[in-house]
Formats: sequence, structure tokens, C-alpha cells
Amino acid sequence: MIKGFKKQLLGIIGLSVLLLSLGTSAYADVTEQKVEVVGSGLRVFQTALKFDDIRLDVKKSQASKAETTMTVIDGRGSDAGWTVSMSSTDFEIEKSVNGTLEKFYIPASAVEITTDYKGPVTGATINFGSGQGTLSSKLIVSNAPQSIIQAKPSFGGGTHQFNVRYDLKLPQTISKQDGTKIGVLQGSYKALFKYQATSGI
Repeated sequence: MIKGFKKQLLGIIGLSVLLLSLGTSAYADVTEQKVEVVGSGLRVFQTALKFDDIRLDVKKSQASKAETTMTVIDGRGSDAGWTVSMSSTDFEIEKSVNGTLEKFYIPASAVEITTDYKGPVTGATINFGSGQGTLSSKLIVSNAPQSIIQAKPSFGGGTHQFNVRYDLKLPQTISKQDGTKIGVLQGSYKALFKYQATSGI
């Protein structure tokens, strides 16, 4: 009786272990996990811009230049491409003439801008030579916005740096508020350069 009970008990235990073993090997857990990637926007900034001083010399053409590093950050994650545009006010100076304060101008068109690609800080290289974007070469600056750098859709994601060169050719004459032309006056001329980064091209 006891022997039979032992055999029966062993048989039950053996079956239980077998069932547990089969159950463990046949069990699988599949769950879907998600990671949300949030875009951080499109931004552009550059290092300080300062033109070289000009010493007046009426016998020859005169010029000034400035060079900066521009950084474009495209963290949108959309591969939409982007355009950096620039506009400028005319260079302005105020002078007292016969006790009256008057304004005089050097046109924004006195400046030419050239952009060169330094390379990516993060992201894939933009191959401008194969048409993945466009740069500017001696673009005449205007009061209206103009494209100075473009990355076409599917390119330009990440952080990219550019050399930007500004060449100012001092004209022989400047303009008064009423349009009258006079010789160049000494002093500090100021202009407002405006930059904007927009989606697409």
C-alpha cells in the first residue's frame, strides 16, 4: 500500500514538473515600447561681426571686410530643409550741419557676402557640390531678405557651421536724406543686419 502510494506520488510529482517545464518553455512575453523624439526647432546664430576701420584716401578705392562663423542648428527631425536669409538697412550716420542734425547714408548694396561650408558639428555632411544645398558668392546685400545659405529637403539636419565673409566697398559719395550726393564723411556708420532661418527652400 505504501509502495503503491509512493509510486503514485512520484508519478504526480514527475507530471507536475513536466507540466511546469513545458509551460515555462512555451511562454513568451512581447510588449510594444515607444520612445518619443521631440524636435528642438530651427536656429541660426553667428560670432561677433566687426568691419575693419577705413582710412579715407580719395586717390584709390577703399574697402573694409568682416568675417564670422555662422552656426545653423536644425533639430526639428523633419528633413524639411531650410533657408537662411539676410537683409540690411543702409549704413547711417548723423552729422550736425549748420546747427541742424542731418542723416547721411551708405547703401546696403555697398556690401557683398560670401558663404563657405566648414562642415557638420553633428549630423551628415551637406554636399553643396552635388546640389544638396546652395551657398552665396559675392551676393550684393539688399534691404529686402535674400537667401545666403540653403539646405534642400532631406539634408541639413543637425548642427552645421559656415564661414561668412562681408566685403564693403566704400563709395565715392554718400546720400543725404533728400537724395543729394556729397563726399564721404568721417565717422561711425551703423546698419542693422537681420537674419532669419525658415523651413524649406
